Amino acid sequence: MKKVFSMIVCALALGMVMPQQACAQKKEKKEKKAKAAFVWEMPELSGNEVVDSYLLTCDTLNTKMREYSDNITFYEVAKIEVIGEDGEKDIKYNVVDAEGNLRSSNAAFNQNMQIILAYPAIALQMANVMTAEAAAVTAAPQLGLKAMKYAKYIKAGPKMVDEGGKEMKEIYRRARAQAKQIKALKAGNIDDVEALNAEVNAGSVDAGAASIRTISMQKKDYEEQFGKITAQDAATPMVEGDIPEETV
Repeated sequence: MKKVFSMIVCALALGMVMPQQACAQKKEKKEKKAKAAFVWEMPELSGNEVVDSYLLTCDTLNTKMREYSDNITFYEVAKIEVIGEDGEKDIKYNVVDAEGNLRSSNAAFNQNMQIILAYPAIALQMANVMTAEAAAVTAAPQLGLKAMKYAKYIKAGPKMVDEGGKEMKEIYRRARAQAKQIKALKAGNIDDVEALNAEVNAGSVDAGAASIRTISMQKKDYEEQFGKITAQDAATPMVEGDIPEETV
């Protein structure tokens, strides 16, 4: 009887464990099947004028998107605790890179302005892709047996606009926010510099990104780096004019 009871207990235990293991395995498989990042590959032209025009429009957009994201290095405005030989601290605000080195605020501002000014052309190209896609879908049956081959490329356009468009918009948004922050820094409006930091890092998953980064630096090192960026700022004037209104 005890043996039978033990067998029943074991069976029940296995019954409870097995579904959990099955769920865990399903979850693991689901996680392994994470959505891969979209990659555009330009096919050979189909020979149909409408379809080929669409494919070339997609390829142009892909090139513009890659150039837009690859040609920018974001810096940040940081609070610098400049430590003197006597241990006294003097607070400064400067543009720095990821390693905490001082960078030219003029060069950083101008780079952001280039990103801001380039975005409307990309937004227009995304709209062109969506317009051309409808015409390509209508023209695809004219390809005959090749229609199936080109169907995936025709469908790829909206995917590029959706996924790539989000990345482009985030780069544009951050560039505008940082340009405003650097302008406030140059004007000496430290309260605005602090307040705008949350806007600059609005897309960050880091909970502490809203706060300005604090860096400690010896006075000698600070003065050496500050001398270099002052010379760079003198050689690279800030782009004049207002920051353009936001493009939707």
